[in-house]
Amino acid sequence: MTAYFEILSESLTHFQGEAGDNVDWGEIESAYRFEFPRDYKEFVKRFGAGTIEGSIATLVPVVTSDPMVRRVAHLPDAVREESAFRVWAEGDDARARGYGIDQILVWGETDSADVLGWIASRDDPDSWPVVVYSRSEAAWSVYFCGMVEFLAKLLMGCFEKCPISDTSLVGISKLRFLHDRDEERLAEEGVYPWSEE
Repeated sequence: MTAYFEILSESLTHFQGEAGDNVDWGEIESAYRFEFPRDYKEFVKRFGAGTIEGSIATLVPVVTSDPMVRRVAHLPDAVREESAFRVWAEGDDARARGYGIDQILVWGETDSADVLGWIASRDDPDSWPVVVYSRSEAAWSVYFCGMVEFLAKLLMGCFEKCPISDTSLVGISKLRFLHDRDEERLAEEGVYPWSEE
């Protein structure tokens, strides 16, 4: 985890303001009824909820019953019940391993409507594989690594085929990360940092 976290930290610079979220993990994990992966906790501490170049959004867990609050959560019932979202990528052995979309816990999304999550099927959260729903492929794919390793490999272009629909960030060495609170503040000031110049 450490090597990939260093790679990710070197690749991402804060666009503006301070990144990172202070999370009471005891309260969160008690409410969610499971522990979160260690690499994810470190990511939340360093970066938190925000976006990478306005293209990849990362979420944090929040204790709320409000369905409109963006947060780490299982897929909504409407999505889990839709047969179109039950398709696994060709050649993916997710079904053979007994994975299902009911086990997916979403930690991110892209501006191309891709979904980033974990298969939260085991007691050890550090062993949860990453799962991606690629809108362009209309299927789920499983990646046997943690969230930080996945993001580092994605941005470095280490995957044989890009896991997400938008390939514009792949291979760029310096990318900007903007925390949600700073993006909201800038929007109130009439500044939209990710708009095309």
